[in-house]
Parts: sequence; C-alpha cells; structure tokens
Amino acid sequence: MSSSPSVAANLSNDARKGLAILSLSKAEPIAHLADREGVSRQFLYRQKQKAVEALDEAFAARDDDILFHLPVTEGWLSQLTLALILVCHSSYRGVKELLRDLFNISISVGTIHNRLQSAARQACAINRSQNLSAIRVGLHDEIFQGSMPVLAGVDAASTYCYLLADAEHRDADTWAVHLLDANAQGFDPDHTIADAGKDCGPVKMRLWPTPHAMAMSSTFRSNARAWPMCWLAWRWAPHHGAKRWT
Repeated sequence: MSSSPSVAANLSNDARKGLAILSLSKAEPIAHLADREGVSRQFLYRQKQKAVEALDEAFAARDDDILFHLPVTEGWLSQLTLALILVCHSSYRGVKELLRDLFNISISVGTIHNRLQSAARQACAINRSQNLSAIRVGLHDEIFQGSMPVLAGVDAASTYCYLLADAEHRDADTWAVHLLDANAQGFDPDHTIADAGKDCGPVKMRLWPTPHAMAMSSTFRSNARAWPMCWLAWRWAPHHGAKRWT
C-alpha cells in the first residue's frame, strides 16, 4: 500500500522512534506493521535505517572522545619533565619540543636542567637518610657520563643502588670518601665484589681489612655474560673467604 500523507507526515518523533524499534525487533513482518499503522513499507524501512545509523553512531569508537580531564599545574609539569628524562630517556631538547607542541608551553633548556638539579638535591637528601645495614653483598664499579666517571654501588640481593656519585676521579681515595659516607649510613657488608682494577679494588681492603673483599676480572665490567659470576661469588664467598678471580 502507499503511505497516506496525512498519517506518515503527522507522526510525532516519538511515534517514528516507536515504529523504528518495532521494525528492528522483527516481532512482526514489515508488511503487517505497515498495514496496521497505515503507512508504507518504504516509510518503515526508512525509519529502521535511521535507527540503525543512530545505534552505529552511538556505539562507534571515537578517537576524539575525552577519556579524562587532567589538571595541569606547575608541579605536574615538573613531574612530566622528570619522567620524560628519567623514564623515557628523552633529551633536554626533546622535552622542550614536547611541551611546545602538545601544551603550547615555552620552556628553556636551562629551566629543564635546573628542575633536574633540584630533584637531584632532594633525592640526595632522601638517599642519605637510608639505613644501609641490611646490605650483605655490595657490587662496585664505575660507569661514565660522557668522560665523567660515576661511582656506582648496588646491593646484590635487591639490586638497590646505594651509591651513584659523579666524581672528577675514580682513584682509591675518591672511592674511600664515598664508601665512608655509605659506612656512616650503616653500610658494613659481609662481602664486596669489584673488578681487579687498581682503583676500586684496593680500597675495600683499606676500609674493611677482614677477608671479605673480592676482586673480579675485567670481564665483570665489560661483559654482560660475566654477571652470573656475581651470583656465584655471592653464594661462594661466605664459605671460602677472600679470593681473586682471574
């Protein structure tokens, strides 16, 4: 049948939505529904299609949907700056570009550096308050930031880094100064493990003359496959005293 203009044209929006829902439900054939409501099948198909499109639009995934609102403060920006450098290993200029492009914030490289230095001072204060008496085996070696040596100490059991100090030199005296600072925080290990170099190794004998200092070969520093030796030394040392690995 053809739709009566007076019926279809005068239907309210709620009535049209009701017909669209009935058409989608397939509770009865479209032809029967059209006869009962006095409208054409084409009219019902159009309402059904509108309903399908509305449902698709309602449930479609949108990339521009707002997931959450984030209050951006100066403190939050400082946290973001630290996270980009310490977690994402970004450069200073990378941080500067991200803040400029995503947040429309201009920041200088000097400001980024100052924020890092401020955080480092706070971290140093926290680190100096730690009790290091629980460390039984210490792993010591030097790493480098460019040409600047950084003295590093790690707890073998937990991998906690209790020493990370940049220094102009890496001789025995410099090691002694920093290890004495650690000793003031309770650092008195049963064993320390280091390479067999002339700098890091002898200072252990000077600070702790008891037979607990162990010197490892240079592969400890240069070859990642030598790290299992640390575990072996850790398990082996309490039963055999001080030894030198060659």
